[in-house]
Amino acid sequence: MTGTASPPAPLAERAAALAATLDDARREAESGVLIDLAGLEDRVARLCAEAEGLPRGAARALLGPLGDLVAALDPLAAALTDQQAQREEAIAAALDGRDDPHTARRRAAAAYGRPDSAAPAPSPAPSPAPSDDTP
Repeated sequence: MTGTASPPAPLAERAAALAATLDDARREAESGVLIDLAGLEDRVARLCAEAEGLPRGAARALLGPLGDLVAALDPLAAALTDQQAQREEAIAAALDGRDDPHTARRRAAAAYGRPDSAAPAPSPAPSPAPSDDTP
């Protein structure tokens, strides 16, 4: 039989799940969330070890899913590098006595006696109109 063998479904699914995990981690890192990548290296190592044990045709069919997994690493690395640079800048600013924008906003809100919120304080309710019954 000629042609490309299809990869074993569980391995292809696990590779796709790992790529999705990396993509989710990238999005979280870009939004400033600290992410936990514990166990990721072990998951990738197990996947690769199982792929190495496959017959050549089946292993070759995993090139696409594994390539997608590798392609997800560069954007994640860039997001983590940016996140680290932002954290280092915030720490340096704090050590230099500069306020970060969040702290500056809180100070301004406190100085003007407004609560620290995006919405303005509600207006007081209008006083009731005098009734015609009062002399």
